[in-house]
Amino acid sequence: MDNERLIEQLAELKFTIPDGMTMRDLEGMSSILERLRAVDSDKNAAKRDDDEAREQYIATLIGEKEIAFRVVDIEAILDVQKITPVPGLPNFVLGVCNVRGEITSVIDIQRVLGIESRRQKSRRQKSAEKMVIVRNNRFSVCCIVDAVLDVLRIAEPEIEKINAADGELERLVPFSKGIYIRPDDLEKRDVVVLIDTKKMLDAPEMVQFQ
Repeated sequence: MDNERLIEQLAELKFTIPDGMTMRDLEGMSSILERLRAVDSDKNAAKRDDDEAREQYIATLIGEKEIAFRVVDIEAILDVQKITPVPGLPNFVLGVCNVRGEITSVIDIQRVLGIESRRQKSRRQKSAEKMVIVRNNRFSVCCIVDAVLDVLRIAEPEIEKINAADGELERLVPFSKGIYIRPDDLEKRDVVVLIDTKKMLDAPEMVQFQ
């Protein structure tokens, strides 16, 4: 192998050439290079396997809580559209809106999940609101969230059960898969509640949307 090319490939693998090593020393390093490549390949394969074992969630802000929905359950995320009120519906139903030519029910997800309301929103906070349309295999509903935060990739072992002693989170148990603690916030426990869309849409109050 050409020595210059060998040096380039070693650099790509982040291998530091020790001081005092001669070009003759480098000539015998082809087998070492192959082993380094194999290690690098194994690391990449392990990372791919780990990524495949993780499920993607979209984290949103609802009230003062971070609530995440599985990406596979999300049909669309839109700016807030015009909502037409419909008389006679439960108080958690805000009305209906036209989404791409389809009439979709809009729900106050904050009331459905029993999350305490924020104080009066500023104009800036109102402008951050989004519509998140979630669906099961029968119907879809539109949820108004205060903001869309980021995408999370979560492995099953990272999901914790909701502590029954936490009365505020306990109300979310019927609709959730569990909670996820952001890895950079272990001390302050920045909790994200993971919604089980099937459980939420199978709730008795949602039957009317089928």
